[in-house]
Amino acid sequence: MQAKDLQGQPPGTFRGKPIGLAPIVIPSKIDPNRPVLAFYYPWYTTSSWCLCRMSDLPTIRYNSSDEVTIERQVNWAANAHITGFISSWWGAGDQTDTNFAKVLAYSNTLERSTGYHFASTIYFETNAQAFGSTSKIVNGLRYVLSHYSNNNNFLHWHGKPVIFIWAPLDHGRTLSMWKSILHQVDPNHQVTWSAEGVDMSLLDVFDGIHLFSAAYWGILNGNITAVDQGFRAKINAYNAAHHTQKIWAAGVLPGYDDRRIPGRTGTYVVLRKNGATYRDSWTGALASKPDWVTITTFNEWFEGAMIEPSVHYGNQYLDLTQQFAKQWHG
Repeated sequence: MQAKDLQGQPPGTFRGKPIGLAPIVIPSKIDPNRPVLAFYYPWYTTSSWCLCRMSDLPTIRYNSSDEVTIERQVNWAANAHITGFISSWWGAGDQTDTNFAKVLAYSNTLERSTGYHFASTIYFETNAQAFGSTSKIVNGLRYVLSHYSNNNNFLHWHGKPVIFIWAPLDHGRTLSMWKSILHQVDPNHQVTWSAEGVDMSLLDVFDGIHLFSAAYWGILNGNITAVDQGFRAKINAYNAAHHTQKIWAAGVLPGYDDRRIPGRTGTYVVLRKNGATYRDSWTGALASKPDWVTITTFNEWFEGAMIEPSVHYGNQYLDLTQQFAKQWHG
């Protein structure tokens, strides 16, 4: 059956190609103030796919640069009531940069065709070679803001563009360094900055924290609800003490298995338990009354943390995402 837009017409086209490989079912309720954001990896080629390096394979093996791939992934995400991607970004001109631009372009096409507002941002990969110095980090962030922040389909929160920062304190980086960086890049505080990490001192510089880990130790120990509520309580206490409105982004995780990544040490597994892990993770996240929900991940296949349709699980995790995102959106 052919998908229809809000006016009952067939969906539009993306750069001359018909859209709708994954039919869009417009959610009846999406609260723009309750984003559901999935970490997204636009770096795959057709040679990436091998069980020698990952625990499962996608139902459709793809090249991340193909527009038909981006169309399908955004459609899948929108159908699951995800409101945008947090797209891994390794610097200007990298394939993650050019593919992010394609995500924004297709999201605009999707919105014009269906009315669904899919708004994405970048995950600034601080450990990338392109960001080996403070000045390079400054230049990278300035590039993102100048090239993307005014795009209608770039993520905004209460009118401000949002950027996620991975591992801000790795490799000797300090809070004082970040304070200097953000002063140079965003002197008037017109951007919302979310830092990855569990240290509440991050809130002295950034606007909120997120946990790419999705607090997996709480899942393993069977107390994820208490762990998530603990983070909410710490942020509430910080806000009360400092008269701020720092943001708690609760993470959810379907499972994890990075044991097949060549050369990686310290690997670990979070068993999926036929969806029970993901359900528990969502339940804990929502009980913590988060400002945002982040999904680890849409398609990190090497780390086995994907909800994208797979050979082993089919559409199970997109279906679960839709169920819980509906609950979150109210």
